[in-house]
Amino acid sequence: MLKVKPRTIILYLLPMIVTIALINLTPILYTIDISLTNYTLFNDEHIFIGLENYRQLIFTANSDLYFVIANTLLYVIICVSLFLVVGMATALALNNTKIKGLAFWRVVLLVPWAAPSAITALIWKFLFNEDFGPINQIARLAFGKGFNVPWVTNPTWAFISVVIVNVWLSYPFFTVIILGALQSIPQELNEAAEMDGANAWQRFLNVTLPLLRPAITPITILSAITTFQMFNTVYLITGGGPFISAGRPGSTEFVMIYMYNKVLGNAAANVHYAQIASFSVTIFIILGTITFLARGGTNIYRLPRRILRFKVSEGAV
Repeated sequence: MLKVKPRTIILYLLPMIVTIALINLTPILYTIDISLTNYTLFNDEHIFIGLENYRQLIFTANSDLYFVIANTLLYVIICVSLFLVVGMATALALNNTKIKGLAFWRVVLLVPWAAPSAITALIWKFLFNEDFGPINQIARLAFGKGFNVPWVTNPTWAFISVVIVNVWLSYPFFTVIILGALQSIPQELNEAAEMDGANAWQRFLNVTLPLLRPAITPITILSAITTFQMFNTVYLITGGGPFISAGRPGSTEFVMIYMYNKVLGNAAANVHYAQIASFSVTIFIILGTITFLARGGTNIYRLPRRILRFKVSEGAV
């Protein structure tokens, strides 16, 4: 058996480690450095001011931090919950052999996921148009000419609109993963549970769901992180608006859109790079902490040996 010294392995990996460190750590360290200064667009002098930007961001009464984070977290929770529910329902339907044309439906399922998100967002923006959008036009035929839903001009409806689009784009990913996990579950477990008197709902809760949890947990965490960083889809539909008052974040101005508007938006004048950097570092710490705790929870969690709440005979299993 070939033995390689640890020093040799480190020397081979060193170029890759150094490259990754430079690419990943340099922007992070530079952002932290900027956040500790008073750097703005018209102020090239980087005067060290310590944690003043963080103090203003966290402890100022009218800070945008809490509204933006709360709004983004609400968006993430609603979207990921709907990803899971819709993806689970679709996967269960596609796993049912009684449905005809399963191959066709599985191909159709991938269309929202495979289409470029920017093109899909623009199509949905047209569908949501208040005056001549197909959704309102069809609804007027059914409910009368007075029917009108301000999809992108009302704060609540704008939030609902971007949730609908994100679910449309993302649920096929959950469906594909859950469908693969469903097909790996031994059918004998469900048959044994059915013989012991468990109905369909009991079999799902006590047999299917525990065995799906190892597949569901990582995709839920990844989707939550991706949704937290959502930018292009929401920005193309609402631009972060509608804006209720000047100088305050819009109803769909989530974390990434907020930072973009502050730096490159139409209202950006003297861009406070240091304040934006402190905002970015704070979000980075919050997101990293949530991810660490979530992953820690999944490592601690172990599937119970007995996945059935009712007695299943050893011979049947």
